Amino acid sequence: MSFRNTRNSRLHRAALAASILLILLGVSSCGSDKITFVYPDEAIDFQLRNLKMPGLYIDTVTDMRPLEQRQGQGHFFKITYPSDESWEVPATQIYAEALAQDLEQTNLVELVPLHSQADYILSVDLLSMTCQLKRSPLSFLLTGALGAGAGMVLGSDGSHQAKLAVALAAVAILAIPVPTANTAEAEVRMTLKDRTGNVLWQKSCLGEIEAKKYITATSRQDQELVNEHLTKAVKRANACLLGQLRQEFINQAGGTTSE
Repeated sequence: MSFRNTRNSRLHRAALAASILLILLGVSSCGSDKITFVYPDEAIDFQLRNLKMPGLYIDTVTDMRPLEQRQGQGHFFKITYPSDESWEVPATQIYAEALAQDLEQTNLVELVPLHSQADYILSVDLLSMTCQLKRSPLSFLLTGALGAGAGMVLGSDGSHQAKLAVALAAVAILAIPVPTANTAEAEVRMTLKDRTGNVLWQKSCLGEIEAKKYITATSRQDQELVNEHLTKAVKRANACLLGQLRQEFINQAGGTTSE
């Protein structure tokens, strides 16, 4: 066997090995650690001036997210995540803790541990809390074409070129980052009641963040994207709701507070 044929054979085997390695890496990335929710602090002060801070009891957070959010779905081109299995704790607990943090840090209310201690009772419906990745099939066609082109150049003859083109196309599709749109959304409905159970106020708000990143097909940056986008989507939804809740407290007091 000539030196050239030996070199081409080694190159072919190396490309195939790299392709298999990348595939295995992609599969192994699915078994990553559980996702946590690192919620940012709140800087807005919603304190009700000239009014007694109301005592608020958070009653229930009901999970009303659609099934596709709970289960997660999709591969490569459109991925809905995190699934319930991916979260470290249930989504309702994650949201309840984020809400309690915002309520305390905005100085809007005094959270009380018992229903009997409260001036108001707050219940929450979690309508949506999810992220979605979207990638164009054209992006993978382009990266595959780059790999295939390299294989055609490096191959020694027609048969070898075809095999090498297929191997390097697979490597390129898995290894080259492609433009990826990530959308995070959180939709929440709040219901405020008095101590006797009368509904005083009910509103819903949607918080949404849209961003783009370059991500490889085998990379799952779920934790990073949740930190960057989903936490901010929840923050936006809560800011919308707590601003309206503040106005409701003012209305309940007869609008006597100064802004």
